[in-house]
Amino acid sequence: MNSIKKRDIFFRTVRILGDIFVIHLSYLLAFYLRYLGNIPQRNFDEYIALIPHITIAGVVIFNLYDLYSDQLRKDISEIFYALIPASVIIVVTTIALSFFFRAEAFPRSIFLVTTIIMVPAMIIWRYINVKVEGKFIKPRNIVVVGVEEEIAKLIQNIKNGTNGGFNLAGIILREKPEKLARHNYNFKIGLDNLPEKLNDLEADLIFLSDGLEEEEKKKIFHHSLEHEWDLMMVPGFYEIMMSGSRLLQIGELPVYEVKNMREGEGRYGKRLVDIALSITGIIISLPVTLLAAIAIKLESRGPVFFKQERISKEGNTFKVYKFRTMVENAEAKTGPVLAEENDARVTKVGSFLRKTRIDEIPQFINVLKGDMSIIGPRPERPHFVKEFRKKIPEYRYRHRIKSGITGLAQIHGYYSSDPEDKLRMDLLYANKSSFVFDLKIMLETIKVMLMGQKKSR
Repeated sequence: MNSIKKRDIFFRTVRILGDIFVIHLSYLLAFYLRYLGNIPQRNFDEYIALIPHITIAGVVIFNLYDLYSDQLRKDISEIFYALIPASVIIVVTTIALSFFFRAEAFPRSIFLVTTIIMVPAMIIWRYINVKVEGKFIKPRNIVVVGVEEEIAKLIQNIKNGTNGGFNLAGIILREKPEKLARHNYNFKIGLDNLPEKLNDLEADLIFLSDGLEEEEKKKIFHHSLEHEWDLMMVPGFYEIMMSGSRLLQIGELPVYEVKNMREGEGRYGKRLVDIALSITGIIISLPVTLLAAIAIKLESRGPVFFKQERISKEGNTFKVYKFRTMVENAEAKTGPVLAEENDARVTKVGSFLRKTRIDEIPQFINVLKGDMSIIGPRPERPHFVKEFRKKIPEYRYRHRIKSGITGLAQIHGYYSSDPEDKLRMDLLYANKSSFVFDLKIMLETIKVMLMGQKKSR
C-alpha cells in the first residue's frame, strides 16, 4: 500500500471517528441542557440503547453525502452545505429508530435541541479538520494535458471547485495557446516526448481534458503506467459507457459486458417509489404550494401554473407543470430562448422559487401521471432537443430513460453548464442508475435546495 493510500485511510478514519464523537456529544449536551444536569436514568437508558443504531446511521448518511472522500478536492462550502441536511437527517432517523424500537421514554424535546447543537458543532469540527488536513497534506502537482478550449474549462473547475488539494504544475497543449497565452502558466507544446515533459514539470498526477483522440489517450495512459503517475480524465461517451460495464468470464477470457442504456427490470420498483414519493410530496408541500401561488399572483399578472411541451423517454412529448417564474408571455417576441443566469424575464418571486426548486413542485403531478420520474435527466423542449441533436450526436441517448424532476446534472452542474457537460452527467446516470444511486441524488438535491442553484464558473 503506497503512502498516499495510507494517508487517505488515516484521515478518513479520523473523520469518521470525529463525526461519531460530535453526533453523540450533541445528544449528550442536549440531555444536559434539557434536564439541567439532572438526567432521568430511564430516559437516558433509551438513548444508550440506540447508540449503535445512531452511529451506523450517521456513518451511512454522511457517506451518502460523500463526506468521506478527499475533502481538499472539494470547495469548502460544498462540505458545509452537505453537513446541514446530513445532520438533520441523522436526527430524523433517530426519531424513526425510537419509534421502531419502541423507545417511548426517549424525550421528543431532545431531538430539536440536538439539531440546534449538531449543525454548528459539525461545521466547526469539519472546518478545523479541513484546515488540519491542509497543513499535513501537500497539494498534488498536476499537469493538465489536452486541447486549449477544453483545458481552459477544466482549469476553471479545478480552481473554483477544489480546496487546495491540487497545485497546477503545468500545461501540455497539443498546439500553441491563444486565449490561455495571457496567463502565467508553465506551458509545454506538443504531445511528443511526454515522459520528459512530465518529468520536467515534476508531475505526480496527470489530468486529461476532453477533446483528445483515442490514440493520444492510450499513449498518455501507457506513459502513466510506466512512470507510476496517477491519471484523471474527463470522460467522453466511450468512457461513460464503459463505466457501467460488468466484468464476466467466458471460458478463460475476461470480458466486459456493456449493457444498452435502457430501463431494465428495476423500472417497476422505481415506478412504485415514484408514485409513493409523488403522493407524499404533494401532501407535504401543500402549505408551500399555497404560499407560492399567493406570492405569484400578488407580484405579477398571469396564471399561477405554467405548462410547456417537453420531450421524455423515446422522444414522447408531454406537458410539464411548473409554477410560473417569468413574466406573462415571456417569449412572445423572442420565440424559444434558453433561460440564462440573471435573466431579466424572471420575476423576483420566480427567482426565489427557482433558487429553492419550489417551482418544480407541480411536477409531482407529472410523476403521478407517469410522464416523468423523480430521478432522471431533465426534460427539454422539442426546439432545443433538435438543436442539441445536430451539435451533439450522443444527445439522443439521454432519451433512452424517463426524464425526472432532479438528476445528476442538477446536483453537480452549474446553472450555465453547457449542454455537452450536462449530457455527460445524464448519460452517467443512465448507465449507472440504481436504487442507492437514486437515494444519493435525492439527498444531494436537498443540499442543492439549501445552497441554491450553482452560479457560473
